[in-house]
Amino acid sequence: MSGVKDRLIEYLQHEGVNKSEFGRRIGVSSAFVTSMRRSIQPDKILAIQRHFPNLNTNWLLTGEGEMLNGHASSQNQDISDDENNSSRLIPFYDAETSGGYSGLVGSSTSEVEMAGYIQAGGWFDSKETAAIRHVGDSMVEYPSGCILAVREVTERRLLVPGRNYVIETSEFRVTKRVQRGSSPNTIALYSSNDETYPDGRLIHEPFEVELEDIRRIYSVLGYIVNQSGEFRLIKP
Repeated sequence: MSGVKDRLIEYLQHEGVNKSEFGRRIGVSSAFVTSMRRSIQPDKILAIQRHFPNLNTNWLLTGEGEMLNGHASSQNQDISDDENNSSRLIPFYDAETSGGYSGLVGSSTSEVEMAGYIQAGGWFDSKETAAIRHVGDSMVEYPSGCILAVREVTERRLLVPGRNYVIETSEFRVTKRVQRGSSPNTIALYSSNDETYPDGRLIHEPFEVELEDIRRIYSVLGYIVNQSGEFRLIKP
């Protein structure tokens, strides 16, 4: 049975693209294909999807389906239209972000590993960089157990007050609505669930986080729900 490396070589031969040219176009060394062992890292998959849009990455990773998406040859073409996103795969990470159960938040102390890929087509305009499971009841717009499509924010000055983000520190990972904090060095995290206790206090009270304590920030682009409660992961 052929593996990812064999299928990639088969595709390159079909397209008439040599290994050096393939490496140049996705930003890796000319020895990338030759030195491949088991699979391809998520960032490289995203680069392949961008520069070789007619390659069915589901077929590349699993051997299922057809090699090509049915679009024109990719030799002189980069991805530009929504239809070219039909095989786009989002790396899915085995971790949870919590909206909070009555004040509880998700832990971020354990190592996060990529569990596979979710095929999302062009649902999020190819802006997503990862997928992660959301649990909890403090963010009413996201059903508990859904999968969030997120994009990492590298410039924190570009955070938009009033928008939803996944905030990760060394201790916790939460999905919250971001607002300006009480000082320039903090941000305030709010829940959209405005339920209260009998005495009128919010069940999900806002809290502030020091910017220096934040490891990563992800903008939430949307969510994916499967009625059966299960998701078909494409294993790397």
